[in-house]
Amino acid sequence: MSNWSFEEMGEFGSAADADRWAKRQGLAPQDVRITHKGDGVELEVRRSALGDGGTRHDDRRDGRRNGFF
Repeated sequence: MSNWSFEEMGEFGSAADADRWAKRQGLAPQDVRITHKGDGVELEVRRSALGDGGTRHDDRRDGRRNGFF
């Protein structure tokens, strides 16, 4: 089993919202981890999928319009 480092991207209202955000960012399903947290879900992305700067997928404004709470 590998030890992958994941970066928290935020909380969404549902797994479907988190999945749509990840797809819009061009992330592969194996690079995304969605876990239930309270009334919503938390989205984490494998750091290696974020690239060198880590800012390519860090569009939290879009997420806030579509599910962050």
